[in-house]
Amino acid sequence: MGPEVDVAIVGAGPAGAASALYAARAGMRVALFDRAAFPRDKVCGEGIMPPGRRVLEELGLLAPVLEAGAHDLRAVEFGLAGAPARRIAFPAPEAAGPTASVFGLGVRRLAFDALLVEHAAAQPGIAFHPSTAVAGITPGNGSPPLVRTSAGDVAAGHVIVADGLHSSLRHQLGWTVGPRPPHRYGVMAHWTVDRPQDPWIGITISAGLEVYEAPVGPHERLVSILCHRSRMRAFGGNLAREYRSIVDDLVPGLAGAELTGEVRAIGPFNYRARTVARDRVYLVGDAAGFVDPISAEGLAAGLTQARAVIAALRDPHPERAYRRAHRRLTRDPRRVSALLVSLASTPARAARGIRGIDRRPALMAALLGINFGYWGFDRISVRDWIRLLAGR
Repeated sequence: MGPEVDVAIVGAGPAGAASALYAARAGMRVALFDRAAFPRDKVCGEGIMPPGRRVLEELGLLAPVLEAGAHDLRAVEFGLAGAPARRIAFPAPEAAGPTASVFGLGVRRLAFDALLVEHAAAQPGIAFHPSTAVAGITPGNGSPPLVRTSAGDVAAGHVIVADGLHSSLRHQLGWTVGPRPPHRYGVMAHWTVDRPQDPWIGITISAGLEVYEAPVGPHERLVSILCHRSRMRAFGGNLAREYRSIVDDLVPGLAGAELTGEVRAIGPFNYRARTVARDRVYLVGDAAGFVDPISAEGLAAGLTQARAVIAALRDPHPERAYRRAHRRLTRDPRRVSALLVSLASTPARAARGIRGIDRRPALMAALLGINFGYWGFDRISVRDWIRLLAGR
């Protein structure tokens, strides 16, 4: 018996919805499942770096996302608590044409996810099944894989798993590795501000934690705290109060702003997968492995992997093609994330790194370009490494 659909996709977040849209554009029959009903909110950094913005342009979704309130991101501003901040503009890819955008986007996941699934559900080739849990996947072993859902079993030519950082399906398949140390966590909430929004991501580094802030709408700002397990213990039993205390202390620019919604936590982050493709099952987005939100590449990574997995399905050897594409897309950004986690682990290390960047500001732009996939680590010289690690 042949498959009922060409592609079954589990998880209708950005990676899963974008996979469905790319598959439908390629003429495939798609079933898209999510256990949640939409709109639904999600704990997330809510920043889309420039490569993800270009995916939205390809899918014809950039204009609707901007109309829904997304905010341009053009730079990163960072520094130690109590010290002046440095601002570095996002670099441009060297092969970009004159009209190519080098900006990112700050997006509210509540609106962004709803918009993506709305567009996916409107496509003739996509059958969207919200409020439908997937209990497991039976790999094909020569026959179509079987997706076991709360609404019945579905045979699919290929199955794409995009069910997030703590993917239950990745774990069921025996592909989960981790979480690996260092164990890091995030605490986040949204703030309403009555002033013009700055188009950059702000990063403040303090003892044992970093505070990230970014615009995610005309008058809405996301403020997240990232920290190691030892620092996370202080949040025990008083998550909202400790969060508010840290933000009041380290983000004075929010004076007069209103904390809206609940304070939420997520982590640990550092998961890997033994493989991202086998037996016609593929992992995309955070389900395929995630290091840390410190580099803000998570949403863009999920969107670019969605493009890559559907391109791989047209290859004579799709699993191998996707494994290669995934390695190419994620290897250097993962190294950037690990480097930044190390540099931010203590104020002394961060101070040395900032001194090195002060000596050569192009060094931070080079790291951003590596994270965006514009070039590789050969852009950084031995002398640059000395500046970054020793501050000299």
